[in-house]
Amino acid sequence: MGEIGRMDRRVEVKKPTTTTSAMGAPQKAWAHLCYLQASREPVGESLESYVNNRLVVATRFKYKTHIRTDINETMRLVDDSVIYNILAVNTTGLFIEILVEKVVE
Repeated sequence: MGEIGRMDRRVEVKKPTTTTSAMGAPQKAWAHLCYLQASREPVGESLESYVNNRLVVATRFKYKTHIRTDINETMRLVDDSVIYNILAVNTTGLFIEILVEKVVE
């Protein structure tokens, strides 16, 4: 996982921002923060839950990339146009490990 040659995925990190709707109400939006080269591996069992009366599985992955101090758990990660919530960010030397879960709406 720590080899630079294995970081073969280009992912985007998005940060939350507050904008206003057409009626003037505040609403949450996502703005581009950065692109990263990362490696990905699946993490254990994914949790099942019911969303809108249907059973869905939110898959979890762990991404490893070069360290950035401005990434945290309020952000989202986009990989191949699939959106993931960032659950945890762990620093290990020159790298960070980002635990994500697929957004199911």
